[in-house]
Amino acid sequence: MSVGSRTLTNTTHRNLVIVRAGDKSLHRGWGADDPNCEFDLIVSYFGSDPSAFRLPLENRVDYKGGKWDGIHALLSQQPELLDRYQYVWLPDDDLEADRATIEAMFANMRRLGLHIGQPSLTLDSYYSHLPFLRCKSFEFRLVDTIEIMAPCLRADVAAKMLPLFKHSMSGFGLDLLWTRLAEENRGTSAVFDALPVRHTRPVGAHLKTAMLESGRTPDKEYRQLASQYGFGELFPLSYEAVDRKGRRWRSKSMIGLRMVADYLLDRKAFRQANRLRELLWRLLRRQYSKSVDLSQIILKP
Repeated sequence: MSVGSRTLTNTTHRNLVIVRAGDKSLHRGWGADDPNCEFDLIVSYFGSDPSAFRLPLENRVDYKGGKWDGIHALLSQQPELLDRYQYVWLPDDDLEADRATIEAMFANMRRLGLHIGQPSLTLDSYYSHLPFLRCKSFEFRLVDTIEIMAPCLRADVAAKMLPLFKHSMSGFGLDLLWTRLAEENRGTSAVFDALPVRHTRPVGAHLKTAMLESGRTPDKEYRQLASQYGFGELFPLSYEAVDRKGRRWRSKSMIGLRMVADYLLDRKAFRQANRLRELLWRLLRRQYSKSVDLSQIILKP
């Protein structure tokens, strides 16, 4: 299977990782060079160095712009990729991760029959949304939102979302759509607490510069999708969970209490701790009072 001028050499893998990469990308730590690696890697490069990321396993393609329009360019040019692979992980390039974590994520996506999921973030990560940080009591939590930092999509979900990627550099607003594409969406999206990765740089640093040059903003892209599909503020809810002893939790409020307790116990590990108490109170309040809405959204052509 060709990717640019290269060929993906292992035709038995059902897992694909596509990273939109700059010159400081961390993807070489993800284990794609291991002979036993169970995923293929495509590096969609937005930098300007003609010699960067030319290892055969990296399968480099070039595209300037944002994360999501770049992914659209690749998958629209090579739609066979979504036929070939069952799951596609679309991580930011500043994530510290390892092969075992990535492969376990793919395995759990299959085991649980998920449409979309993501690894959690370590507590010392830079983050946008507190509920995506690792909660040590749980193996995984079923959530109504998966963020744009590191989503793993089933291929048919990626295909449905692909037209929206074309006009999105930031991905803002996609978080609230891709968990709601089926007739029944409960139990189809999860964050894996037992599989954390570390986000190493402040959120959106490169993106802001690239978008300003194009005259666009993440907020404008979010408002456009919100107006089109009628959703409001993004705040992820955890509505079910499985703990480290295999017990299933079905109370949003009890899950919220457990999350707050875990985060408080480990508060010294947080990189962004200055607003932690305020964020914990907000999390608890939302887990108690906000309803989960996973009703189907029909994407507009």
